[in-house]
Amino acid sequence: MSGILEILLIVAIILGILMLPRLTAKKSDQPLKLLTLGFRFTGWIRIAILASLFWLALTGFYLKPWDVHWFPFLYVGVGPVALIWGIYWVFSGFRKKKE
Repeated sequence: MSGILEILLIVAIILGILMLPRLTAKKSDQPLKLLTLGFRFTGWIRIAILASLFWLALTGFYLKPWDVHWFPFLYVGVGPVALIWGIYWVFSGFRKKKE
């Protein structure tokens, strides 16, 4: 039983060494600036993502691609989603080029 206690003691010491400086560090008064990557999820993008996932789930449950129907699922389920997101990707590239 002493082997387990020794391992736990070593883990506690390592956690103490790693966590104590963070806990006792002086907090700065400056607010943190968030890094913006240039793309924000608007409400319409979130709806489109949710609709895409919903469409894939519906066609997956209806066609059951895990049994036999892989090709109809790829044409009816994945095809339209990939096509619509591809068109959006192309048009957003042209829009960023104008800006």
